Amino acid sequence: MGRNEIRLRRERMSAGRIARHRNYSELMRIYDRDMRLKRVLRAFTYFLIILFLFIILLIIWRWEKRQKEGSYVPTEIHLKA
Repeated sequence: MGRNEIRLRRERMSAGRIARHRNYSELMRIYDRDMRLKRVLRAFTYFLIILFLFIILLIIWRWEKRQKEGSYVPTEIHLKA
């Protein structure tokens, strides 16, 4: 006898226990909808994190470019040309 069968035999079946299993298909539909929503939210969160990191990378690249352009000092060789 399986564990579930032992548990069912131990606990008496009542109207409340039977009612919990009547809406099994409805419960599964709600569960599937919730799991789909969680997957979409997780994907959206990952997208936002990647987008945020990409924006930070662009800001750093532009900042470094400005630093290099501002530190350029012409020498005599460059002035003669």
